[in-house]
This record gives sequence, C-alpha cells and structure tokens, in this order.
Amino acid sequence: MPLNANAPIEVTAFAWVPEPARGFVKDLRVRWALEEAGLDYRVRLIGQERPGYVGDQPFNQVPFFSDGAVRICESGAIVQYVGEQS
Repeated sequence: MPLNANAPIEVTAFAWVPEPARGFVKDLRVRWALEEAGLDYRVRLIGQERPGYVGDQPFNQVPFFSDGAVRICESGAIVQYVGEQS
C-alpha cells in the first residue's frame, strides 16, 4: 500500500471506524484508485467532532481529497481525477 506520511495527496477517513474496516467505507473507492495508479498518499483521520471540516466537505462526510492543486469532495469525481492524472 503506498501510504506515505509525506505524500502530497491527502485523503480523509473516519477515525471512529474500527481498524479492520478502515478503508472499507466511503473512502474505499479513492484509496483503491490511488493504489491502482501507484500514487503515494496519506490519510487524515477525522473524529466525530470536526470543526471547520465542512469548509472542505460541505456534507461533512468522507472522503475529501487534496493534492495541492485541487480539492475534491465527491468520491466519483476524485476517482475520475486520479484516473485522468495517471
């Protein structure tokens, strides 16, 4: 898995999801696309309280994607962007 704490790509996920299920909720599509593209990424875990996050993700859900150039909050659009970039 190309998890890299210094990667420019960041994906959000819920911190409260049990460890075995992390990566298997709404962020699954995005992680899968990044894995298939061989792109390094880091994960920012967010909890139940997430002040200011609605500024990134207007529905206050996951995933949220940022690579320094774009900020996208819908998994289908993120997957399309990753595919176009790779």
